[in-house]
Amino acid sequence: MGFGLLKHFKDNKSANAQNSVSKHYRHVILGQDLGAVLKLMELRRTLPLESVRLISTRPMNRQMLLENYEFGVSHLRSPLAVENIYRKYHNAKILPQSGEATFYKDGKFHEFSGRAKSMELQMGEDFFIQKGYRIELESFFSPEEWDNFDNILKECSELRIFESIEKTTPQDLVEKKEWLLTYKDFASTTCENLYVSLSPKRFINLVNNKDELTPEMIDVCTAVEVQSAMSVTLKLNKEIYPEEKTIFIPQSMTHEWGHFIVEFESYNHQRKEQLCHVLFLIHEEEPQTEDLGSKIKLMKRVLDRVFNDIEKHITKEYIRFDEEMFISNVKDSAMEQLSFDYPSLHFLGQATPMTGELNNEKFLARVLLN
Repeated sequence: MGFGLLKHFKDNKSANAQNSVSKHYRHVILGQDLGAVLKLMELRRTLPLESVRLISTRPMNRQMLLENYEFGVSHLRSPLAVENIYRKYHNAKILPQSGEATFYKDGKFHEFSGRAKSMELQMGEDFFIQKGYRIELESFFSPEEWDNFDNILKECSELRIFESIEKTTPQDLVEKKEWLLTYKDFASTTCENLYVSLSPKRFINLVNNKDELTPEMIDVCTAVEVQSAMSVTLKLNKEIYPEEKTIFIPQSMTHEWGHFIVEFESYNHQRKEQLCHVLFLIHEEEPQTEDLGSKIKLMKRVLDRVFNDIEKHITKEYIRFDEEMFISNVKDSAMEQLSFDYPSLHFLGQATPMTGELNNEKFLARVLLN
């Protein structure tokens, strides 16, 4: 064996040994969504920084969150949820759309309450018929947090690829190791409290000692439904459509392919631009990249027919594919039982358990009501 190769193995062994050192935190948050970040900010307001860690599988920063939550078709569509969000976030800025949802058919826009019937709605599309609300992300954080957002994330978070999660039995009363997280690079983390802002389905797939979990835990995690979707935001250098409402445009007039769900923001005279957001739900289990690319091309052709020559006025586009964009069918009553069986485990984000009149809330409403 050559000297260079021998040195490489020694260096690798040394690096792995260094990585394999386990770190313990009192509070660990898993996820890369708004739910994970809100929990991080909440905990660091009252706890020592060294006791809290956010672990994500994708890089996160303020710009990414802005694009994910201020761009795109509205995921918040409940007046009741908005009322309760204001009770929690007194400075929140939440703006309702001015018009009711419409659908496009035979060259015209029709209201859902009228005589005309839309093309068949695909599973999950009916949620967007209710009037939407846009949020201003900054309003959910303190000025200090917003100004130092990226530094806080850098200081309090780690980027990791998970190998497994394990429920453990604490042996030490000082460092209560309730959960063990191991990563692909041989590093590991233990914690007393685990906050999960991934889908429960993804979480349970990572747990390697499932046979030791309660049947209720398995049931709650496997029962959730996950919907993948593509979100596209187009920056336009002209006002194309004057109203702020949700528009359902059929992907095809001959096939039941579902709709492109479209929203225009009001024209910004200062910047001389208008934002157009488009969402389409994906029902294939593992969509291929080329299929998604074809769908975006189709979307532009369809929009161009409905909104004359819109494609000519696109100056920039933001495309986001998320295989877990929408998480639903959260078993709230069973979640309550889990909090007794596993007091150290807390589900966040779209899987946040809700009680009473908020049981029917979904998606961004749950994220903000956590």
